[in-house]
This record gives sequence, C-alpha cells and structure tokens, in this order.
Amino acid sequence: MIKKPLEIPLIILILEALLRRIAKDHPKRLLIEQDFAKRMAGYKGELSMKYHLTFLNPQKHLIFHSLRLINNNYAFQMDILILTTRYILILEIKNIIGTVLFESHFDQFIRTLNGKEEGFLNPLSQIKLQKHRLKKWLKDHKINELPIESFVCFTNPQTIIRADSRVNASRSVIHSHNLLTKIEEMERNHAEPILTEKELAKLSRLLLKKHREEDINILERYNIAPEEILTGIQCPSCMEISVIRKGGGWVCTRCRNKSKNAHLAALEDRLLIFGPSITHRQLKEFLGLPSDSITSKLISSLALQHCGSKYQRTYTLQKRMQKTKQPP
Repeated sequence: MIKKPLEIPLIILILEALLRRIAKDHPKRLLIEQDFAKRMAGYKGELSMKYHLTFLNPQKHLIFHSLRLINNNYAFQMDILILTTRYILILEIKNIIGTVLFESHFDQFIRTLNGKEEGFLNPLSQIKLQKHRLKKWLKDHKINELPIESFVCFTNPQTIIRADSRVNASRSVIHSHNLLTKIEEMERNHAEPILTEKELAKLSRLLLKKHREEDINILERYNIAPEEILTGIQCPSCMEISVIRKGGGWVCTRCRNKSKNAHLAALEDRLLIFGPSITHRQLKEFLGLPSDSITSKLISSLALQHCGSKYQRTYTLQKRMQKTKQPP
C-alpha cells in the first residue's frame, strides 16, 4: 500500500522556475541546468520503480516515497522506504547510464561513460548512514527494533555494475528488475513478525507525521542576488517574458497571444523562488502592472490571505495558483 506517494520533488519545481527567471547568459545557468538534469534523472528513476512495487502485497508492504526525517537536528531522506511487520527496507534509487565501479580503497563510486570518468558520492556509504540514522530514530521513538535492510537499486537495465574485490556489492546492489526476487529472499530470512498489525499502522502514522519537507533557499544556494531574477509575465505560447495587461486580460507583445490567467504561472515562479510572502508593491513590480488600482483588483481576485494593516499588509501566495478565481 502506498502510504506516501511519489510526487515531483519541490527542488525540481524550484529549479524549473529559476531557469525561467534568469538570463540565458547568466554565469550560473549551466550549473543550474546540470543540477536540474541530475534531479530529473533521479525522479524518473524513482518513477520507473512504480511498476516493480506493484508486485508487492499491499496489505503487507507499506511504501513511502521520499521520506525525510530529523534525527538529532540532522535530516536524512530515503528515496523509498518499505515497512513491514518483520523488517524495514531502504531503497536508494540510481538512474545512471554507463559503467559504474564501486572502489573500496578510497570509498569511491565512479561512472564511466563515452570514455569519461566521473565521481559521485558512494551510494553504499549513503545507505549505511541512512540505516544508522533510521535505527537511531526508531530507538528515540521507542519502536521495537526492526531489522533494517537496504539496496542500491539501478533502474536502467543497461547499466553495467562492477566492484573491486574488497566490495561485496552483490548483497546490496541490484538492478530494479531483481527487486522482487531479493524481497522474496528477505521474506524467508525474516519469517517472524516483530510488530503487530496495529503497531505497524501506528508506526506508519508516526512516519508520516514526522516527515519534514526541505526548506530550500535557492538564491542562497547558488549565490544569486534577488535583483538578478527576471520579472514580468511569461507568454504561455512563445515563452517570452513579454506579456502586458490589456483590456482586463493579458497580451503578448511578441506573438499577440491572449490569455486570461497568464499571471498565475508568474506568481507560481515568485512563490517557488522567493517564498509565499509578498507585498502589494512587490506583486506590482514582479508582474509589471501599470497601476496600484489594477494591482489591488488582481490581489482581490486571488483571495490571498494577509496580515498587517492596510498600508503595511503582507500577502501569502498559495500553492497551485491556477485554482484561484480569475481577475475582473
């Protein structure tokens, strides 16, 4: 049973918004594009796991995607966690093409593609740390000690996996199509239940309650100044930031496309990059509105929550702005 479904990671949505809002020749653009590509590859890898997970018994296997817990003020996130009455399984998902090598002497993970070597954080070290932190988390919450198993799971069947003689990778590294076979082995190795069904349900609720989303300050992460963010409304047709207010709607000055709600996507970008808080003046400047009265009407149409007095009011942008009503 899926207890925490897979969703598009917030960092991907933020990076998409950032790429829409920085200049094509921005010095950080290439780095951001590379980071975005890596995040998308990871997400697609997790997405491909949905097929393999459908073979598990939904009554016996509780599945959590991207579960992020706090242990001693340190956060740790698991790509996939499978909870049963007999054991816990952590899956670290890798969507990597080419040949990968687990090297023990320097604890390295090396990918070779088209003759080029590239180093990554060793996923075996990652799952070892995840197991340690999860074990400590369970102990801190007075949960009966469950065996914790883990696999590094490669989702691309063409990935060639290699390891030096001192790395026993065969026990902890698999291709995704072998997951069910490995789980069947674990079922035999952990035959006796440790938790009751009631305790399992209680632990499931606790995990969901304790999940914490990452607080991402994207401008700080890439050392980008707020004034480097492009303002204005992007045309949904030609994708240029060239939309103006006209006749109660929006018109692109380049392709002449007309829209009633082009401002909603722009406010989504503002929300993702800067956070939910916005003032009347900031909204006017970010959308490039011609007057305070039009800004006020637009804010009214959005029905935004607010705090503060009339002249020092701060509004809170909402997620999925497209669900709000249209401006007059």
